Amino acid sequence: MKVLRRKSVVPGPVYALAFVNVCIGLGYGVIAPVIPVFARDFGVSDLAASSVVSIYAFTRVLASFGASRLLVRFDERAVLTAGLLLAAASSLAAAFAPTFLALLLLRAVGGIGTAMFTVSGQQLLFRYSSPGTGGRTASVFQSGFLIGGVLGPVIGGAVALLSLRAPFLTHAVALVVGAMILWFAFRSSDRMDVAAGIAHDPTARPERMPLRVALRHRGFRAAVASNFANGWVGNGVRFTLVPLFVASVLGASPFVSGVVLMVGAVVQIVVVKPAGRLVDSWGRRPMLAFGAVLILAGIITLAAVPTLEVLILTMVLWGVGGTCAMVASAATVGEVLDGRGGSPIAIYQVVFDVGTMLGPLVAGAVAARSSYSLAFAAGIPVAALAAVLALRPWRTPDHPEPRSPRSASHGKEDPCQTPSPSGGSPTISSPTGPVPGPERAEPIGPTALSLSTSCASSNGRESTS
Repeated sequence: MKVLRRKSVVPGPVYALAFVNVCIGLGYGVIAPVIPVFARDFGVSDLAASSVVSIYAFTRVLASFGASRLLVRFDERAVLTAGLLLAAASSLAAAFAPTFLALLLLRAVGGIGTAMFTVSGQQLLFRYSSPGTGGRTASVFQSGFLIGGVLGPVIGGAVALLSLRAPFLTHAVALVVGAMILWFAFRSSDRMDVAAGIAHDPTARPERMPLRVALRHRGFRAAVASNFANGWVGNGVRFTLVPLFVASVLGASPFVSGVVLMVGAVVQIVVVKPAGRLVDSWGRRPMLAFGAVLILAGIITLAAVPTLEVLILTMVLWGVGGTCAMVASAATVGEVLDGRGGSPIAIYQVVFDVGTMLGPLVAGAVAARSSYSLAFAAGIPVAALAAVLALRPWRTPDHPEPRSPRSASHGKEDPCQTPSPSGGSPTISSPTGPVPGPERAEPIGPTALSLSTSCASSNGRESTS
């Protein structure tokens, strides 16, 4: 895979994608607290009201596979924009839903729109990344969710004081603004490519990687297991069981619960940028293993010693470990796919959502029947599996030099510079050759790619996966 030299390691559109992630995270934090109250205004039970939250996550999981299929026929920018506008329209309409059934259906549509953006945005991110920059691009992309997750509840609480409909309207406006910023970012990227003499084929699509091929790779399996554990422990258990634990076992106020969760969120925001750099310099596997071990250590410690001090320490461990694992797993999947798309991207995204849903359900059931210590311990097998898979060495595919699917607009084509693929003008090449053949061992260390690198040395380059 070759990259074209840019002024910035991380292309501008990746920052635009991160901004939209802020809008997505912001919208979830703004809307989630008011949904049960808003739903109860229709005179339904608490169980029915909670289903409005569940259906959003459920349709998001199901729609991820459909979104990956849409990317076979349409380019990423079209699917991404359509998903954003669909989510915005559903949120706007939900603010004025006339019945509970209408609210339920509109939230389901919002989940579909978010899935379209997430899968297409993830595929674009992978095509903008390279073996030498995958960690940093992933850290920028993921930082948007973290920032939005922190700001969402704060803004949501303030906006909800005006009206229960206001959070829905705020979310819709944020998504529309995000779509506009993406449009300007991609347009600017296109102009830069034209100035560099790069022509794009608007009908070109990245090759799909079959799921069975991706699953054969240890790195992909480790990344999927890590994302599932991160959803189970770092997202599901942390945001549902921890507040209940603080109130029921520690006897503390909701303010204390908020401070504890804020500690973890702040740690994640602080760590995400250095994590991206370390993933590129130390390697994917060491950072993935480091993050997985920290998550496991945190949950074991909390299950053994369920005190407030240990809980705060656990939030720090989950914050550092979850962020390192999140960035490293995304960079790993990007390198395994090597510019290709397909259902592996949907699987990688879906396991996080499934973990987020299953973690609280299992832990909550155990807590109700036994104790919170055992409830936290229920996540140990999940975290342990992720750690074991991350610690096992894997090999990085030696991707063959692809034939250029399109040529530069002028001059003789350099065989070491494959023009960037269409659908967002990523600054990397997207191999369209056959399924990777023999694999080479994965070393640890920094990687540098530039136009001065020769074809021979590039093909023999050591990977940081």
